[in-house]
Amino acid sequence: MPKGYNGKILTVDLTNRTHKVDEPPEVYWRTYGGGGLLAAERLLRETPRGADPLGPDNALIFASSVIAAQPYVGLASLAVCAKSPLTNGMGETHVEGPFSASFKESGFDAIVIKGAASAPVTIYMDNGRVEIVDTPELWGQKVDEATRALESRFGDGIATAVIGPAGENKVRFASVVTNRSFQAARMGMGAVMGSKNLKALAIAKGARPEVADPATAKRLTDLYAERMPKNPLADWQYQPPGFAAWVHTHGLDAALCTKNFRESAFAGVANFTPEEFMKRFRGNAPCPGCPNDCFKYFTPDELLEAGPASAMHQEITASMGANIGNADLDFLFESNILCNQLGLDPTSLGYVIAMAMECIENGVAIDGLGPEFTWGANDEVRKLIHDIAERRGAGDLLAEGVKRASDSIGPESAHYAMHIKGLEMCVAEPRTQTNLALGYATAPIGPRFNICEHDWDYDTELGWPHTMQGSNTLVILERIPMDYLGPKKVRNYKALSNCWSATDTLCVCIFAAPPTRSMTLDDMGALLGAITGWETSSYEAMAFGERRINLTKVYNLREGVPASADALPERFFTDTITVGRWKNHKIDKAKFDEMIKTYYAMMGWDEEGVPTMAALLENRLEWVVDEGHLAKAGSLA
Repeated sequence: MPKGYNGKILTVDLTNRTHKVDEPPEVYWRTYGGGGLLAAERLLRETPRGADPLGPDNALIFASSVIAAQPYVGLASLAVCAKSPLTNGMGETHVEGPFSASFKESGFDAIVIKGAASAPVTIYMDNGRVEIVDTPELWGQKVDEATRALESRFGDGIATAVIGPAGENKVRFASVVTNRSFQAARMGMGAVMGSKNLKALAIAKGARPEVADPATAKRLTDLYAERMPKNPLADWQYQPPGFAAWVHTHGLDAALCTKNFRESAFAGVANFTPEEFMKRFRGNAPCPGCPNDCFKYFTPDELLEAGPASAMHQEITASMGANIGNADLDFLFESNILCNQLGLDPTSLGYVIAMAMECIENGVAIDGLGPEFTWGANDEVRKLIHDIAERRGAGDLLAEGVKRASDSIGPESAHYAMHIKGLEMCVAEPRTQTNLALGYATAPIGPRFNICEHDWDYDTELGWPHTMQGSNTLVILERIPMDYLGPKKVRNYKALSNCWSATDTLCVCIFAAPPTRSMTLDDMGALLGAITGWETSSYEAMAFGERRINLTKVYNLREGVPASADALPERFFTDTITVGRWKNHKIDKAKFDEMIKTYYAMMGWDEEGVPTMAALLENRLEWVVDEGHLAKAGSLA
């Protein structure tokens, strides 16, 4: 019997209302590990080329890992994956919190959901038993209402993953909301779930698989807790108000994404201080087993009667704050609650709203929105959020995401459509952080704020004092200015990207992960060994990371996502930052394009970003050629 994981993959066919269980051998798990790597393997082998992301041929995959969900530091993460309805490529998002930690109690390590039900259903799992339950009465309900109904039916101890009206209406950036307020937010996984008429997953409380060496796993967790007060980044996450309160300082150091990245300073930022957050603080939202308690509950007094306090992630503070001209902290928290109740990705939502505001400001018409829809017009924003979730009026257009909405509005809107590969931008400024810029452009899953450790951490003037200690283990040996464009940044990016790609495979939360939090690279390898009983190392953990990047890249290539999609929005090359330390700064496109070429070469990819046979062999992926996903290394099928 495996240790730490169940060794089982559940496949559910909603069309035929059937399911099966596969138990791959250990070599499979040591090759694919879990998370986005396992999901990419399943998508390549079990879905047809060119599948409609919102059609029955797409597969929705919930993937844990060989170590995730155990009650130790940083293991409360879960990947939710499918072909993305925004990018038509690899869709992968992660969710932390209680559902992620409870997932393995289902009896499975991954759940692959195919087909589509003829009417709304819920998949209920109880210690390996699987039931497809008709739940038409839940369709149309908000997340909290549906969750209460599921708890009434299956018991208060269940864990839930639910879509709101946005997912039901196939809003392309709809999210999946777990345990009421922890979101699998990005890339439209809620829309895929809605396209299958799947309202929810419900998991009964059960037993997790036995761990090989619980004493070592506990020792590593206790060691993390001891280190936390000495690590300024981990301690900042731990101390209330936690990581959601950041734009008042760090956002200014690297340039704050204000008004759709058009500006870089926001007068209302003074309302977003930790002291103001604490006035709305309702307690910690802990992830089981992890001592860091990054997530906090926030709700203004006047909204307490509307429902439970709502856990808050990092990005919404900027995406629904300065990005849309909102200086009202209470409206920020209200927006967070709305996103959790309606099932909307708050990052994509913020950039859809900002694009519409900038279009109207510049005379680009959008039917259903007038000149009153402008920066800081929170009453109009509130109405539009509901209209997007319900696909009413202008909300129907904007529910398509910025790329498709811009294509419909016309070419005059293109400069305001902030996306890469069709996925809306995230909130960290790439003009000042060129590691992030390279990651946003080249990552197969598109722009994500946690694609790699931020350049700010390594800056020669501003970087955390402890940054280099852990980064030296990745052979990052010197600080580099955050805005530097050149090959030394590419070298560092590849190491950082592979490291966090390893966490995406193993479902290790990046808020605990190396190189700058209190978990070391050796700790991650030691956790892998302690939980599974494998003789392993940090080298094996890192190999998972590079393999995942290669396999998700292959999936994108098979689905027709070209090398030309590895690019940034034009604004970052043409429009300068407006104020502060970075005034008049923009990215030199020629230098940036050279960085992309260098990265391709370092990854073993050709000039079109196609992995060579040497790269495939190194990553145990030669089967993608044998099975016809690539015609041969270096070319498309």
